Amino acid sequence: MRVVLKYGGSSVATPEKIKNIAEYIIRLKKERYDEIVVVASAMGKTTDELIEKASVFSANPDQRELDSLLSTGEQQTIAFLAIALIGMGQDAISLTGYQARVETTGIHTKSKIKNIGAEKIERYLSEGKIVLVAGFQGINEEGDITTLGRGGSDTSAVALAAILRCECRIYTDVDGIYSVDPRVYKDAKPLSHISYEEMMEMSLLGAGVMETRAVEIGKKYGVIIYVGKSLSESGGTYIMEKGYGLEEKLITGISITKEILVAGISNIKYSSETIAKIFQITTDAGININMITQNISKDSILELSFSVAVNEKYLLDQAVAKLKRDLPEATISFAENLGMISVVGVGMANSTGVASRFFSALSKAGVNFYQVTTSEISISCSIDRENINKAVEVTAKAFNL
Repeated sequence: MRVVLKYGGSSVATPEKIKNIAEYIIRLKKERYDEIVVVASAMGKTTDELIEKASVFSANPDQRELDSLLSTGEQQTIAFLAIALIGMGQDAISLTGYQARVETTGIHTKSKIKNIGAEKIERYLSEGKIVLVAGFQGINEEGDITTLGRGGSDTSAVALAAILRCECRIYTDVDGIYSVDPRVYKDAKPLSHISYEEMMEMSLLGAGVMETRAVEIGKKYGVIIYVGKSLSESGGTYIMEKGYGLEEKLITGISITKEILVAGISNIKYSSETIAKIFQITTDAGININMITQNISKDSILELSFSVAVNEKYLLDQAVAKLKRDLPEATISFAENLGMISVVGVGMANSTGVASRFFSALSKAGVNFYQVTTSEISISCSIDRENINKAVEVTAKAFNL
């Protein structure tokens, strides 16, 4: 039996933690799995530290060179793990994204996996080696190193599990997925199972436990994903297809994005071509847009707004610069000090009254809400950032989460 194990940055933050994980992997190899592939993130806050160092030389570092720099964090971790395993008598080998033939496409710092050539990995597994693969990275058509964006190691791990046709176990510093972030709401309930659809929606809307693309790949290829605490076999959450004995709840969980930025564009004549141009520019900049609102006056003057995560402001600045060149008549404004709260649940698709309960709970608590967006299994709204914790508490109680 084979498996892909993924360890996040907090799990490999120190040499001592890396040694403990190496010992644990060897035990798994002896007792449970014949073939093991390990995907590792950069140690602790290494990625943030590298970005900070790059900013010393440029306020807006070249994205190709930034990818080359950031990829070194994961390479360091897998090399340390391989050295530790070999030192403990276990045959192991580390592979960069390039060596593992992780082929990517798209823009630098936010690339996507196009294909993985697993022949080399399969050969090393057949030789009895534990294979350690650098997460978060690959190589594009030009032969340049690329990275997959925040949470990209999850994507690397699930994509490898899809190619290798096995389970993927994501290990982190939390003991699974909760209905609400327990750091925000102390009475949050652990989830033993969650559907791919719900996990994708929660991740897209701010839950930081899993990366959206990783869950999407899992759903597409039927990869069962386990999320649990490092060095522990108890608890944890399985992400799998709806229908595997999953109880269909009205609402499964709450997602929050603590910091969003709302961009407003006004004073331009409405046309579908203009709107298409605006969103083509944001797409080309690699911006992940959440909520969109649009109003058209009697004089056909357009007022458009959309929200993005604050950490994508540098991409938004690039898009705004182009928008100002292409639409010089437009007035562009920003609303800050906002957050976003969302309720998610597959049961919502076949039930009524969720919006009423959600907005009533916020209203009774004195929480104002602004932009609203919905999908078949979620409702989201922007609120004042200072009210995030209050909004989470009243919503969790309203839906018994």
